[in-house]
Amino acid sequence: MFLDTTRFGKIEIDVDTVITFTQPIIGFPQYRRFVLLPGPDNSSLHWLQSTESGEMAFLLMNPHLYVPDYKVELNTHDMNELAVETASDLEVFTLLVVPADPSQIRTNLKAPLVINTRQRLGKQIVLEMSDYPIQFYLSRHMQEARERKEAINARTDT
Repeated sequence: MFLDTTRFGKIEIDVDTVITFTQPIIGFPQYRRFVLLPGPDNSSLHWLQSTESGEMAFLLMNPHLYVPDYKVELNTHDMNELAVETASDLEVFTLLVVPADPSQIRTNLKAPLVINTRQRLGKQIVLEMSDYPIQFYLSRHMQEARERKEAINARTDT
């Protein structure tokens, strides 16, 4: 199958790699079928390219890179909808927003995308019972982590 995309030009994808979202991504009710594509060279990012619109693509990241103890808890209905027995059978991504100002790069930890790559099913989950922010600024987190590390080093050096 060929897709004409605004970001990647004309690409060929295997129809067996198309992921169907059981519920639409919030704010985009008309799009349900996507394909995962590798992100920029040497990065851990991915693109989620719509197969229904060449203009629609989301940049995704693995939230565990910034929040190592990030947890997505699913109820039985979500597990059944995604055809999995345990959450460990799913890949977890968050939507990344990359504006012109790098200090404003952020991700939504409150509403991750979970994908069963074996069954090619996906869903956006809203983590109602969590304190995860909708706008998690990566630069602030990196700065806070540097400051914590410097404080720990300063204590151990004295």
